[in-house]
Amino acid sequence: MKNQKSLNHRRHDEDNLPQSTAYSPKPHKPWNWLRPLEYVMREQRIVFILVGMLLATVFFVWQPDFVSPDHGAYAIASSSAHLRNPIVVYRPSSRHLGSAAALDLKVPLGLNRIPKRVVVTGGAGFVGSHLVDRLIERGDSVIVVDNFFTGRKENVMHHFGNPRFELIRHDVVEPILLEVDQIYHLACPASPVHYKFNPVKTIKTNVVGTLNMLGLAKRVGARFLLTSTSEVYGDPLEHPQREEYWGNVNPIGVRSCYDEGKRTAETLTMDYHRGASVEVRIARIFNTYGPRMCIDDGRVVSNFVAQVRT
Repeated sequence: MKNQKSLNHRRHDEDNLPQSTAYSPKPHKPWNWLRPLEYVMREQRIVFILVGMLLATVFFVWQPDFVSPDHGAYAIASSSAHLRNPIVVYRPSSRHLGSAAALDLKVPLGLNRIPKRVVVTGGAGFVGSHLVDRLIERGDSVIVVDNFFTGRKENVMHHFGNPRFELIRHDVVEPILLEVDQIYHLACPASPVHYKFNPVKTIKTNVVGTLNMLGLAKRVGARFLLTSTSEVYGDPLEHPQREEYWGNVNPIGVRSCYDEGKRTAETLTMDYHRGASVEVRIARIFNTYGPRMCIDDGRVVSNFVAQVRT
């Protein structure tokens, strides 16, 4: 009975308690324009802000000058390959940068060109190795794909240890999966001594290899450049040859594995451009000579030099 009375007494006390209002974590304060200033001044925050502004000013003032007063908007990069379609590098000029360049101000690093991921097939060869040098020089990350049939590892050994360089021993006749922005397709023996050694392999490299690289360019949305040859004109009837000239060709000659292979590679390249919207370039390289050239490759300039030396 006593317990029952105690329970009733507690319930009676709870019924007599006043109803509380809604909970508020902290009382509402009227807006004061001085509150942001007080927040900044508290705990030495203003010191950190001033130090950050000072570091940013020093960073942008002491950067190297990226404005080239002696060049226009675009400058043609020098290349020992002497490609018909040269590499074009963007260089900001005063006309494009406005008053900042006219006053010879510094251009921040963020306004410089974005490095590309590039694959070069046949990059250990004569022309390909010089192209790799130029791409590394301009700041790109380069993947060289070569089966070393005519290429030599010594041509690219000076890039070993560079984190932006990678060498893959691979035959382009077999597919390869890479994530790149640009593809330079140079893989094919170019010397008559070499491409007539295995003519079936030569035409497979030109056709199947080009097909694989074009498929890769379509898959990853990369720009594609095919290095073709003056041999696509065959035995030309006009000199010098214009790009509109179709040539005087022999599809069944001993050199046709190379000539017709390159013509087919050009056909595939343009078909991928028209049919699959792949961005393409074709460079028809003529006689080329320079460092890293094989003295016994059987072409005109190397034969001339070899005869002079003997």
